[in-house]
Amino acid sequence: MERYKPKKHKQPLKAIREMCIECMGTTVSPGYQIRISECPSTDCALYDFRCGNNPHHSKTLSGEQRNKKADIIKASII
Repeated sequence: MERYKPKKHKQPLKAIREMCIECMGTTVSPGYQIRISECPSTDCALYDFRCGNNPHHSKTLSGEQRNKKADIIKASII
């Protein structure tokens, strides 16, 4: 059996995802995706990022948040 070899250059979230895949037994073992999503290791620094997305990054802003950011930008231009 050949060991999993990750790519050398990649985005940080993809690198974290690959680390989780390696930790849970590589893609060779069946059910690795379920084991990653049910990971019991909450002490791991990468726990929040294990599914390949950043839970702290909000792409959708409410109207109030959008107005606050617009005010900050306007204040920095003046």
